[in-house]
Amino acid sequence: MINYTFDGKKSTFKNDIGEAIIKFTKVSESRVDIKVEMKHYPTNTNVTYKKYIALKDEGNLQHYPIKEFVVQDVNVGEYNTIKKYFTYLLGEKGYKEFKDDFLNEYLIRKAMELNRFIGKN
Repeated sequence: MINYTFDGKKSTFKNDIGEAIIKFTKVSESRVDIKVEMKHYPTNTNVTYKKYIALKDEGNLQHYPIKEFVVQDVNVGEYNTIKKYFTYLLGEKGYKEFKDDFLNEYLIRKAMELNRFIGKN
């Protein structure tokens, strides 16, 4: 089961493994702030983070490091990432399954939404 919506400012992606909600805020013609809320169903783990993304002169998107990475309502630091945390939680094999079954599709959709939101074709 996959459920996906994008209304131009907010996207929701759900499947049997988890869900992710991304809220987009256009700060300028070349910068977008995103706030991500993610839930991993098998472990009942909730993650939120903020990230800044800029459109560079050559047309590439520049992703800046995660800010305010929060797991289960605890700020775990700005230097943690989804990969680091879920590898710790699930192990290498479990993270690979999570990546293959959820994150890859989520990342593809996020990239498409960012391009549309920031006005890049």
